[in-house]
Amino acid sequence: MSTTLPAVLAISGSDSSGGAGMQADLKTILACGVFGMSAITALTAQNTTGVRSIQDTKPEILADQIDMVFEDIPPVAVKIGMVSATDIIDVIADRLTAHHATNIVLDPVMVATSGAKLISDDAIAALTGKLFPMATVVTPNIPEAEALTDTLIHDQEDMEAAARRIADRFGCAALVKGGHGTEDANDVLVETDGTATWFDETRVDNPNTHGTGCTLSSAIASYLALGDPLPKAIKHAKKYLTGALKAQLDLGHGSGPMDHFWKYR
Repeated sequence: MSTTLPAVLAISGSDSSGGAGMQADLKTILACGVFGMSAITALTAQNTTGVRSIQDTKPEILADQIDMVFEDIPPVAVKIGMVSATDIIDVIADRLTAHHATNIVLDPVMVATSGAKLISDDAIAALTGKLFPMATVVTPNIPEAEALTDTLIHDQEDMEAAARRIADRFGCAALVKGGHGTEDANDVLVETDGTATWFDETRVDNPNTHGTGCTLSSAIASYLALGDPLPKAIKHAKKYLTGALKAQLDLGHGSGPMDHFWKYR
């Protein structure tokens, strides 16, 4: 007797320490009950204390990875993580368009927690101009939402206004994440029809948060692949992420990874 599973494609960089990037994506996708596939955008040498070196994938190799996945096991959903070069962004947009990709969840990794910009202005322009309009939802944190809207976010009213501005400007739903706030971990979704939904969550006291953005976006893609409408997929994904944080895994000398397999222990 044979079985089948919905498939999800993660397009992201490799994290050698296993806590973020592609490794977090595939762990999350598996833990959420779907089949994970990969197109690696970059190799990184990193651990919980920082990144030592990065090598971008050649655009033609990335294109082949995406094509080979779609030609054999077409994914029901796609998660896109950090993409820092314009030629990489161009390839992703071109191949996903060619394959009529659906349920695209884009985590726009643009700004570090410190406020430092992680990708160039040209890459931001390519990201917002080519990939945002294709996305079902984008998932910026507060510093990224501030950069995308050229505004400052001080409270929940500002968060919702920023999400609305992103949805209006780029034609995709926007989930502005409140994890960079000080009191809670509440997120707000504004859909393209203007509907706003808040997702309230108590902040988990855990210094080990490496890969939270990767994990949440991959979980959203997984639940979309399972057939959830977007708000329900986000609700389930936040519950999964909260459980991974509450497991209080403690590895490494810096901001360590979470326990992606917490539900099964």
